[in-house]
Amino acid sequence: MQYFAYGSNMNVSQTQQRCPGITRIGTYQLKGFRLIFNYHADIVPAEACIVHGGLWNITEDHEIALDMYEGYPTYYGKYYEDEVMFYRMRDASEDLVPPSKWYLQIVIQGYKDFGLTQDDFEESLGVQQLGLTQTDLEERLGVSMDELARLFSRVTTSPVYR
Repeated sequence: MQYFAYGSNMNVSQTQQRCPGITRIGTYQLKGFRLIFNYHADIVPAEACIVHGGLWNITEDHEIALDMYEGYPTYYGKYYEDEVMFYRMRDASEDLVPPSKWYLQIVIQGYKDFGLTQDDFEESLGVQQLGLTQTDLEERLGVSMDELARLFSRVTTSPVYR
């Protein structure tokens, strides 16, 4: 089965530790959604938006481990599109809570692990589509744009294990 990760499960070292033997396929774009943070990463329907993320090939054992990590079925629900599985928060809210800096670093490392950029991250957040200002983005992420750029530039790529 193919699994689309858009948050902390893009972080290669973390996900491989949680799911030994998991295979990274490459990048994937989920259309019709945008990335939000309600402390943890989530995606919500949003016309004309795209969420960039990572695609994994998972086994039944990996799915069980991911279900436990994601709090399925209570915290996150499981959804399918074009035979690709992904999770979304059950009670999505527009009362957004910025992620902790630690969690944001894990997500950004995942973007880098999959070869994605800060521009891809901002597109996932729907910056242009929603007309978000720098202030809007800083409030949603809990860091300044300068700090976001520093996080993308200084986080090193995790080793790739096959």
